[in-house]
Amino acid sequence: MKEKIFIFIFLIIFLLGLASNGVITLGTPGVSAQSTDSLKIVPRTVLVELFIQEGCLSCPTAEFCLEDLAWEYGTSKFILVQEHLWGDGYDTPETNARYEWYVGDGKRGTPDVFINGSTKRFQGLFCDCVEGNYECYKDAIDEELNRPSLLELTADKIPHPNPFTQGEREEEKGANIIIEGMVKNISDIPLKDLAVCGMVSIEGDEPGLYFYILDIFPFQNIPTLLPGAIFSFKFIPEIYLGQESEIDEVEEILNLVIFVQNTITKEVLQALYIE
Repeated sequence: MKEKIFIFIFLIIFLLGLASNGVITLGTPGVSAQSTDSLKIVPRTVLVELFIQEGCLSCPTAEFCLEDLAWEYGTSKFILVQEHLWGDGYDTPETNARYEWYVGDGKRGTPDVFINGSTKRFQGLFCDCVEGNYECYKDAIDEELNRPSLLELTADKIPHPNPFTQGEREEEKGANIIIEGMVKNISDIPLKDLAVCGMVSIEGDEPGLYFYILDIFPFQNIPTLLPGAIFSFKFIPEIYLGQESEIDEVEEILNLVIFVQNTITKEVLQALYIE
């Protein structure tokens, strides 16, 4: 009898030792163990798109509040881009098309704010006071920051192997870099209907020209991503990144934003600012 008790105790100690060393996993039956990498926590970066038009009387209030929040949070948490519309001199075919894609047959008007795509939309102002609008935008951004990210998004700029020279570039356009990156599913569920996209923006000195969009890349559709799966992508911008200003002959550094968006729900799952 004593021998059986001794053997029983020995087996318990042995099994506990294996579990502590990761050889076996003790837990709820039917729940498979996940690797540390697949369950890694990646902070979410919120993409806020502000659609505006020159001459819009309400737009300056939205611009002031969101630009102030952008400086407060920094681009690792909050990326603000301003997309001009309807022939105001700063709009592009891409910004107009993106707004049409968002709105469809719905109501149009500026300012129009999309937080992480169609996750949250605020058209017009909440109230007449700046403080009230600031707090409403901040609450919405904080709510998105607290949501866990399902994706890990990384990207880098690399020199183009055959860049255009300044003389070869037409209207200061031409590729001088390549953007390469990857999207990884860090959740425990398959992700589908996703696409990776990007924008080129420039920071102007005038109101309404904070990171205003010059170009939007076409969507690159991502096949269904199983947990742990990786999708690699590459963009070659048409705009020369680092163009010389015609006024002061100094280089204007253009900014890059890469993001992953659901093409059905139009939700932005993750965004990345590239310096």
